[in-house]
Amino acid sequence: MKSDSSSLQNYLLCWPRWTWKTTSARILAKAINCLGSHDWNPCNKCANCELINSWKTTDYVEIDAASNTWVDNVREVIINQADYQPISLKKKIYVIDEVHMLSTAAFNALLKTIEEPSWNVCFILATTELQKVPQTIISRVQVFNFKKIPQDEMVTHLWNICKTEWFEYEDEALELIATISEWCVRDGIKYLDQVSVLWKISTENVSQFLWISTDATIESFFDIVKWWDRNQIFEQIDKLAQWTDLQQFAKQCLGYINDHIMDDVDFYLKASEAFSEIIRHVRFYPYPWVLYKIAFNKYLQWDNEKNIIKSEKDIEKRSESKLEEKENKNEKELNLEEKVKSGSNEQHQEVEKVKDTNNKDNWELWEHVVKWIQSSTTRQILKDHMTIDKITDNEIILIHDNSIMAKTILEKDSKELEDLLEKELGKRVTLTVQWMSKEEYFQRLMWM
Repeated sequence: MKSDSSSLQNYLLCWPRWTWKTTSARILAKAINCLGSHDWNPCNKCANCELINSWKTTDYVEIDAASNTWVDNVREVIINQADYQPISLKKKIYVIDEVHMLSTAAFNALLKTIEEPSWNVCFILATTELQKVPQTIISRVQVFNFKKIPQDEMVTHLWNICKTEWFEYEDEALELIATISEWCVRDGIKYLDQVSVLWKISTENVSQFLWISTDATIESFFDIVKWWDRNQIFEQIDKLAQWTDLQQFAKQCLGYINDHIMDDVDFYLKASEAFSEIIRHVRFYPYPWVLYKIAFNKYLQWDNEKNIIKSEKDIEKRSESKLEEKENKNEKELNLEEKVKSGSNEQHQEVEKVKDTNNKDNWELWEHVVKWIQSSTTRQILKDHMTIDKITDNEIILIHDNSIMAKTILEKDSKELEDLLEKELGKRVTLTVQWMSKEEYFQRLMWM
């Protein structure tokens, strides 16, 4: 700013909302025109500083780009007047707030004036969305990107206000206010002022009055999400909707994820996708709790897909070992049956022992296959009313207690059962079903 080079006489101030962009632009305007300053800080006492403070000069102009977006507004207010010499100040100053709101045509008109600047004109642009400002403008100005104030300084500022106003406070409550205000001083003071009607700035009062959640509530919610239980998650969302600002809750959860992501990277990264989707749409959604349920239903579907893929890989691995075990058992059983033909009672007992083992394996196989049926009702009926009686080369014989519900389910889901059994055994199979009365069925189970 100390240089007279034309390339340095235009500025772009960009930083988050409510961090005094316009105020800083006014201070910069006074610093450029100050008559009494020797260190490039405005004295606030000279004639030029007084003119800017009192708005009594036409050489200092502030424009709200949100209200003057079109090219005609820019030409009328800026371009047609920029060629005139300043009347009272050293330089004409044009402060354009929210400059990203200008139209493309207005930017092009402004660009011509900025790229061929006059020594007596300075543009100070301010924006909260730098990505919307054309690169042709950015390349011709000095860009100052400011950050929000640190957490500890924000808390100290709130602490000073509490001391001055004689508010009773808790340190954790001030930290919570600083966090939810996203380290914007204006928001922090607003929240502090709202809670101050209760005279005590406590964590409980901040949570209840501002409809925000504590870390304990957020941690409890993530514990429920980790159980993958849709009913519990939806129930908890309904409870939160009764007393929590769900938009603010999503922001707090993303902050919590950032602090704890290394505890369980896969879980927190996937959960962050659900909250990111909520953040994108929650402002425009009339029923935010429904949006939460939609997002977490997708999250639960991702877990089911992950488990199915994992189970398929496990089944493939097990099927290879099962084939080897099956070949060994068949060979052993054949050898024993040949020995039984010689009349040995001891060898006959050994054959029966092998058959008992096979029956046990069949029960375990059936329970394992039924476990992957998606419907819990179907799963329970098949487990209670049906089992594997015998497995031959390519045929699986099922026995059944003649339940009407199980008959209906088997007619509908027999293909799914075949596919699961084929994956488990590693070969193509066909199902044969033998219907029995309940007495015959349970008597058969006792002898198996």
